[in-house]
Amino acid sequence: MLIVIPYFIPGYKYGGPEQTIKNLIDAFGNQIKLFIYTKNHDYRDESEYENIETNKWINCSNAEIKYMSENKYCGIELKKLYSQFSKIYACGLFETSTIRLLAIHKVTRKKHSLYVAPMGVFSKGALESKVIKKKIFLNLGKLIGLFNEIYWSFTSELELEEARKILGTKIISNYIIAEDLPRKIDFDKQIKHINQNKTTEELKLIFLSRICAKKNLLYALKILKGNLNRKIKFNIYGIIEDTEYWDKCKKAIVNLPDNVTAKYCGEVLPENVIDTFSQYDIFLFPTKGENYGHVIYEALAAGCIPVISDTTPWNDLDEYSCGKVISLNNIEKFIETINEMSTHKDKLLEMKINAICYAKDKYTSSVDNSGYKNIINTNEALEKANI
Repeated sequence: MLIVIPYFIPGYKYGGPEQTIKNLIDAFGNQIKLFIYTKNHDYRDESEYENIETNKWINCSNAEIKYMSENKYCGIELKKLYSQFSKIYACGLFETSTIRLLAIHKVTRKKHSLYVAPMGVFSKGALESKVIKKKIFLNLGKLIGLFNEIYWSFTSELELEEARKILGTKIISNYIIAEDLPRKIDFDKQIKHINQNKTTEELKLIFLSRICAKKNLLYALKILKGNLNRKIKFNIYGIIEDTEYWDKCKKAIVNLPDNVTAKYCGEVLPENVIDTFSQYDIFLFPTKGENYGHVIYEALAAGCIPVISDTTPWNDLDEYSCGKVISLNNIEKFIETINEMSTHKDKLLEMKINAICYAKDKYTSSVDNSGYKNIINTNEALEKANI
């Protein structure tokens, strides 16, 4: 199976999709031969990866990877690969590589299995960016039949319904639900760390994600401007994707009350995310929309309690007492939740342990029941997609 993704490891700036495919390789690379077609540099980074050969297949553990130069990535090579592979998985609906594959698929009319993973682009928060260009593409795509005879790969029923609202049930009729696979963690080590490091008087909050409007850091800062009853330390990690948005955040940081200290701490490499989360009590993440949210799982696995919006698939955290899910229309509830957690230390410790146990169960069930198994097994995939 060929997987086409614009950016991949050792890159990390593209976010969740890179981790999704990495976890897919780790889980199923011994069951099917996987080929990864990607670029030879990271997202929004012009410098090429060091010590990695370009424009040739390289064996990397359970997969073959081809790192292409920018000017060749969507060229004739992509068309050649389409003819060579009968099963192709394209990441990101609005990516140039996916659009080109859709066009090739339509023109050639071959009976290839082309899967398109939208990667969260149908969420309300994601569609707010470059909305006119996106609407033109989607409407034109419907008009010319660009989305005909393909499979859609959604990470959840929520993402499926979001897509149907935009494109309609007729176009979104052939699909697979393949929930993103979480990263394998040493959960026992994380529980031991929690028990050895008790909560301090200062409540430690973290925001870890790309800094842009969709991830909603500005809203998080608005929460911290509320009537909080304890000293708060709020550290911000992530790639500054939108400098204008970050300028607004910096102004909001200056205007925080005296009991709240906030600072930007730079980017975090994927291998350091769990250790970073384990240093904090609460992951404040009022995102406008996530199709999966690897970062939420990683916070849970590290024993850092997610206080998040209700625009992600992680809506059962309250039920398992390992986090809080709150509507973005209720900022007072965010403030009330942080105050409650800061007051009851024993409850906070209990929730940290619950979070790790929840993440452990999530990992086991995700691998055992993964929809990706249906993609790997072509016949089963065809049956489930009703084609």
